[in-house]
Amino acid sequence: MSSKSITRRDFLKGAAAGALGLAAVSLTGCANDAPSAAKGIYTPGTYSAVVKGYSSYMTVELTFSADKITDCAIAASGETESIGKAAADELAKLIVEKQSADVETAATADITIPALKKAVNNCIAQAQGLAEALIENSGADSEDWLGEAPQIADSQIASTHDTDLLIIGAGNGGMMAAATAADAKMDFMICEQNETLGDTRHWIGALDTEAMKKAGVTVQKDRLLNEIARYASYKCDMEVIKMWMNNSAEMISYLESLGLTASVNIAHDNHVGGNNMEYYVPSIWHTVNAPEGSEFAASMGCERNGFLEKHIQDLGYEVNYSMTLVRLVQDADGKVSGAIFTDASGAYVKINAKNVILATGGYPGNPKMIKALAPIVNECVTANSYYGPDTGMGIRAGIWAGAKMDTTDAPMIFDRGLVAPGVKAGYVDDGQGNLAFPGTVYQFNPGTQPHLKVNKEGFRFANESCPYDFLNHAASLQTDGVYAAIMDANVTEAILAYDQYGCAQISVNIAQGNGIIPMLESYVEQGLIFKADTIEELAEKLGIPAENLTATVERYNELCAKGVDEDFGKEAYRMRPVNTAPYYGCFLGGSLLTTCDGLRINPKCQVYDTHHQVIEGLYSIGDCSGSFFAGNYPEYFVGVAVGRTMTQGRVAVKTILGEDL
Repeated sequence: MSSKSITRRDFLKGAAAGALGLAAVSLTGCANDAPSAAKGIYTPGTYSAVVKGYSSYMTVELTFSADKITDCAIAASGETESIGKAAADELAKLIVEKQSADVETAATADITIPALKKAVNNCIAQAQGLAEALIENSGADSEDWLGEAPQIADSQIASTHDTDLLIIGAGNGGMMAAATAADAKMDFMICEQNETLGDTRHWIGALDTEAMKKAGVTVQKDRLLNEIARYASYKCDMEVIKMWMNNSAEMISYLESLGLTASVNIAHDNHVGGNNMEYYVPSIWHTVNAPEGSEFAASMGCERNGFLEKHIQDLGYEVNYSMTLVRLVQDADGKVSGAIFTDASGAYVKINAKNVILATGGYPGNPKMIKALAPIVNECVTANSYYGPDTGMGIRAGIWAGAKMDTTDAPMIFDRGLVAPGVKAGYVDDGQGNLAFPGTVYQFNPGTQPHLKVNKEGFRFANESCPYDFLNHAASLQTDGVYAAIMDANVTEAILAYDQYGCAQISVNIAQGNGIIPMLESYVEQGLIFKADTIEELAEKLGIPAENLTATVERYNELCAKGVDEDFGKEAYRMRPVNTAPYYGCFLGGSLLTTCDGLRINPKCQVYDTHHQVIEGLYSIGDCSGSFFAGNYPEYFVGVAVGRTMTQGRVAVKTILGEDL
């Protein structure tokens, strides 16, 4: 088929009531059209569907008379109160009023609204006798995170399409793969489960770029290779890491060839994390900027994924939105030969393909997978900063197809989960069967700063200058998995002296603009940060034994005066005394961003089965793939995760094209 035939406009236009044949309308070509039903003819009754929203599963119930929708009830209490939940309430009224899911709302819930419309269309199709109930949380009462591949009969397929290359996921890796394929004029399709592109991550790890050469910056690649491997305790494939190292400069050069401008950011060499420690920390990262005046310009440089979408559109291709992966398809020999999706109406769509690239992200939005595969998250995380729709579907589909997954988890946790005293780390149940983290602040950036930090008993327990997730890992061994940051009136000067880099530099920028104290005061008003004239008073407000905290602060100030952290080895320049009122204190846990363990791959991004043999036709990139990280995310080298994701997007397509790497 022509992979250029489907447009996003077609999907949105086709999402009206009774649009079970949406895929047949939009995905033209070799389609087996589903039979149409006369509009407005329903079997009276109440029909329901369950779909995944941003942070929870939502249930839609539609009640029908013979010729109209008489009631719509939406249970979406697990969505963000002011965004997704508000959108659901508005949508329920409009659906009855307009007798259709094709309604316009003032809400900005880009994930919640399309998911609810999908459920509504499925209920309409049920009432028309054209579909079974869509239940995306089937098996929710089971702790089995993997389950079994759904069995979809040919008779259930609403439409079937053919292409040479199928890319599943339109995020950082998927869009790089799509742009590469579009340039090569490949017959390909890219399918995205949401109606929006994946979030652009702006800090890009790359080596030997032209920007680095112009800046006179070099990196000892052998040392960095072993440093990354050491982070993973060598539970990694060093050839996969080398593939990123050796191809990342070409990836940046490719972006520049499209009209973007790459810049290299260089931090000081002293960002090491300890006194005279032999870490190798090349403190550099890249960002790319859109052309001046471009609609894709952003505060951090460029909305790169939107830019790449425009690029493939100019070449005649489109991202196919609202296509949710159900399972992969294999031939008799085990070769992956396509995939089955549900479209915006819940109808099954089969896409046959010679090669499939999984670019579906990690599994941070799947509590069952997290609890089973990354249990440390439940012991130290208090907040959500992940992309809720990332539920590990690509990983599960790959395993169903015979793939091997990493045996060691690699969650990406930021030490920024601001919470009130008494809040513990770990999931809480919202009463509707949805598990979520208790924090209301998704990331409190100053939490990363290496202030004095103590456990609930009032004692230091780690070097506060360690990477983001390391402090959370250490806190998992402390009471309730949380800890308190203790600051004083000189906090702004302290942050400037700490001089952190990467995304922690956001706080440095705020400090340079004298915005730290106003930020703290705003959280004081919310009851999340506490202010006091004495350490004893601060301890009382935090619920920490005053005697212990006072002794800890006194000891810490003594070490600051000595210029040597005899207790935990923090760098001297980051030893700042806490001795000037007013004092500030708050409790922190981790904020989960994503997971970095996935399907094991070789340096060509081909997926291995459980016997370490390549599964023909199947590729995996980005957080859906593995073989790179284990146990943690190596924050010392900024942007390495998205850098490898984008590089892998190009490498996978080049491999399929038979190009030399």
